[in-house]
Amino acid sequence: MKYIGIDGCKAGWIAWIVSDNQAPVFKVVKALDELVSDLIGSKALIDMPIGFSDAQAPDRLCDKAARRFLTSKRGSSVFPVPCREAVYQTDYIAACNANVQQLGKKFSKQTWGIVPKIRELDKLIGDHPHLSIRESHPEVVFAALKGEPLTFSKRTQEGKEERLSIIQQIAPQWCEAVALAISNTKRKDVAIDDIYDAFIMMLIAYHAPTLSCLPELSELGGKADKDKNGRVREIVYWNKVH
Repeated sequence: MKYIGIDGCKAGWIAWIVSDNQAPVFKVVKALDELVSDLIGSKALIDMPIGFSDAQAPDRLCDKAARRFLTSKRGSSVFPVPCREAVYQTDYIAACNANVQQLGKKFSKQTWGIVPKIRELDKLIGDHPHLSIRESHPEVVFAALKGEPLTFSKRTQEGKEERLSIIQQIAPQWCEAVALAISNTKRKDVAIDDIYDAFIMMLIAYHAPTLSCLPELSELGGKADKDKNGRVREIVYWNKVH
């Protein structure tokens, strides 16, 4: 079994991959479908929306739950997710118009910047429905592991140190691999926080006996929240207390 953590980066995508009894390796790929051979038969977590917003849920329940979980400290790191119709538009103005029509609101240029990646992931899942890919959010994962939302932004040096210290606690034997990934990639292609984010998602996919999700299934009557195309709207993490 392989366990994979995937995050978007400037060059495309970074993936950390670990198999039982082997040291983790990382890949930087331009397109997500370059990872299909690794994803087959694997458990993967990705920091990218899977289920879309729609008229019934203009703000996804998992995003609301994640913002509450992260409090005012880090809640702003959870972006509103556009509707499917907006994601498949070719320019920002048309996408905003589609979003207004469906959800009654526009979305930011910052969100539009990741729309091509949201679309790419949606197409991958559509083409390969049997892959096990679940949505996660590194800020939620780190907060759950620390027991509280992190103090510093991941863009700052303090934030990088805060995140690395959590990685060191869980997988001290693999920290050399993280250092090598940082030295073997260019910052114009892969930011250090991208490396940490993909790595922590791989770690919880590998270590967690079961993953918790936001919102908890018990809050939903035991049924997963899905968009109208059947995509699950969830953010998974490792609740070490359970």
